[in-house]
Amino acid sequence: MTSAKTLEPAYPCGGTVESSQKKHLRTGLELNLPLETIVRILLTCIYIGLEFKAPFVRKIQPEELWLYRNPRSDSYVPLTMLWPVVLGVPGLFFTLHYLRTRDRQDLRSAVLAFTLGLGLNGVVTNTIKIAVGRPRPDFFWRCFPDGVMNDELRCTGTDMRALMDGRKSFPSGHSSFAFAGLGFLTWYLIGKLHLMNERGRGRSVRLILAGLPLFAATMIAISRTCDYHHHWQDVTVGSLIGIVLSYVCYRQYYPAFAERNCHLPYLHQQLQQELLCGATTLHHSPNRGKRLQAGGVPSSGSSPAVAKSNYEGNGADDSEGETRSLLSPTADQKEAKWI
Repeated sequence: MTSAKTLEPAYPCGGTVESSQKKHLRTGLELNLPLETIVRILLTCIYIGLEFKAPFVRKIQPEELWLYRNPRSDSYVPLTMLWPVVLGVPGLFFTLHYLRTRDRQDLRSAVLAFTLGLGLNGVVTNTIKIAVGRPRPDFFWRCFPDGVMNDELRCTGTDMRALMDGRKSFPSGHSSFAFAGLGFLTWYLIGKLHLMNERGRGRSVRLILAGLPLFAATMIAISRTCDYHHHWQDVTVGSLIGIVLSYVCYRQYYPAFAERNCHLPYLHQQLQQELLCGATTLHHSPNRGKRLQAGGVPSSGSSPAVAKSNYEGNGADDSEGETRSLLSPTADQKEAKWI
């Protein structure tokens, strides 16, 4: 006599009952968190290393010297002011939102997207700076501090750091980082405030709040032309690099603004789907028959039609209750109190 082999059923969510229950709280993003951290550390190291690389020495023609004879002046927005604004202001918003919602998944997604944008922006901006080697508007006074130039246009200045930095005008690093950091904050606020869908359109206060970071980034970029540290082309291209990278990195972790739940990261959608799959597997679990029989399912002697009816009725009620209990924490987070 051959023994019958019991096969575990497979379901649309993927896998068997046992495998689905084991995996239903694991997501790919959580498993890749160490790798994502390493990528950002590497991008930071590459950016710092490029800061000390000498740029391409572009030949300067005598007839274009007027472009580089602007007076030297201190930065209106020095690095000691830029970094607290670019890093601190978005970080403050992330922290405030987390304190209100206690949503670790949203905080993790925001930090990963934000840091990825800054890392990519630093590497891209510095690489272009080194490859182009465009002189700054005040390069003449860096090259000839006494104002006397020679026929060969050979620099007589001894400050090598100033000379090297004087050939890194294109694109503007201040502009690209301002738009990468504050631009990301604008995308973040647009999603959280639902400015682009039916839940938040037509709210002028929300529009102004989301637009303030972009306005601040624009003023930082403009200041780089006022202190004669960059040409207008440097500022324009730097701003475009920052805003594009910030949006691309934002969309890696958050859905489009037109979606109703655009304030929730993709990680929420993955978890919700896995919880739903978990509820489905519980509905089809082999142990479920014992629970139903203990709850009053007719015995084998009863009418098959009556047994089928009772089973389907109880199964639907239990399945709905299990689904609600599993999804209730996520559902409560969907309607953020401050939105």
